[in-house]
Amino acid sequence: MSVALPVYGLSPAPSYASLPRSGHSTVEFTPRAGRPDAATGTLTKKWRELTVIFKNQNEDEDDPISVPSYGRNATVCGEIGIENPENVITVTMKLEGNVHLSSTDTGSFTQRVVDERRTLFDAEKSSGRPCPSVLGFAVPLPMTYKEQGRVYRTPPSYETICLGSPLIVVKCTYRFSIKVTRVATWRLSLRKSSTNTFTTPIIFRPRTRPARPLITEPSFMSSLKVAPAEWHQTLITIPTRPRETIEPVKPITCHFVIPSVQTFCLAESIPFHIQLCGSPTSLGLFYGSITPESLQVGKKPRKRFYSAVVRVFLARQIYLDAVNGRQSWRTITIGEANVRAVVPSFLEAQCDSDPSEISLNWDGEVQCKKDITCASFNCAHLVVKDFIIVALTPANVRASPLLPIQHAHSIRLVTDGWTDNEAHPEDR
Repeated sequence: MSVALPVYGLSPAPSYASLPRSGHSTVEFTPRAGRPDAATGTLTKKWRELTVIFKNQNEDEDDPISVPSYGRNATVCGEIGIENPENVITVTMKLEGNVHLSSTDTGSFTQRVVDERRTLFDAEKSSGRPCPSVLGFAVPLPMTYKEQGRVYRTPPSYETICLGSPLIVVKCTYRFSIKVTRVATWRLSLRKSSTNTFTTPIIFRPRTRPARPLITEPSFMSSLKVAPAEWHQTLITIPTRPRETIEPVKPITCHFVIPSVQTFCLAESIPFHIQLCGSPTSLGLFYGSITPESLQVGKKPRKRFYSAVVRVFLARQIYLDAVNGRQSWRTITIGEANVRAVVPSFLEAQCDSDPSEISLNWDGEVQCKKDITCASFNCAHLVVKDFIIVALTPANVRASPLLPIQHAHSIRLVTDGWTDNEAHPEDR
């Protein structure tokens, strides 16, 4: 016995909208990172015989730009105004980028990473038509280049000079040039044509941002139990010297905590937390309330007071790789932290019962200097890498049985932060 299937009609798919309609409500909304409006301004460069207008530039009355600036996947476009175009034979443009690396250890090396050329006008191919007074141009900025069969990202504009030993000079520069060839108008000229080149630098600054936002509550103590996954902890040991003392001096354990995203905007303050755990004797030696002489037989304590140094800072390593077959690197400081002791202090902790282990705590924030505008990057022969460094120096370090330590934790610095729009567009 066969059963006939029911007849189905072609019903249209329900309509969907990004915003809730009348009678609807938003159950869940995932915000997107904010995007700045597209640049619509212009920048004009003038010479005696030529005027170049660069389009898609940011206009800021408080900080006017004097050099054309472009980001990721940008196109260098605009218009060229030519004086006396009737004498022009050819007009060509060139967009080039060079990475120049120099060091007293490796010598100098220059690599071409961008080389784009265009012919804007050629009298031989114009069928007798004269050169127009205004020519348009558009050339995309390549995002990658090849070196020895490998593909690398085009580096951003970056220049730095590291004085000292070794001396390191790094220049990642880009420039835009227009070459105009004209018929020689001087009667006594031996040349039939004359060529003038007009050049201007440009800035290539690709925008980067972290994969997720920074924790909204920067205090470690108040957010640890609520969001433990938002923090990354590193264990560091402060070792001891082999010295004879009345009481044994044990190593101190340092807990260095930073946000787990480990990717930070150049303009953001990076919160951190430091906790030192150890015996009262070891922490007393570190902090300076116990002198090293008091633990040694036959030595009188010095009257001079020494204090411990707890320092956190940002450092940038500039590494030249395989330049003329050699390597060279320098590390520079790009930011200092504001470190604050967290109560209870060591003296208050001494008033309690004598436990076998106590702790000292510090909080703080660290941020890049204002003149640091380039994020972390790497290319074929250059690596610009950033670190957050904690340096712990015991009081009276020369006589102390505790050794100073310095730990560098690799982080990534980006140009933009994560902009989190918490409200739905309909609720604004």
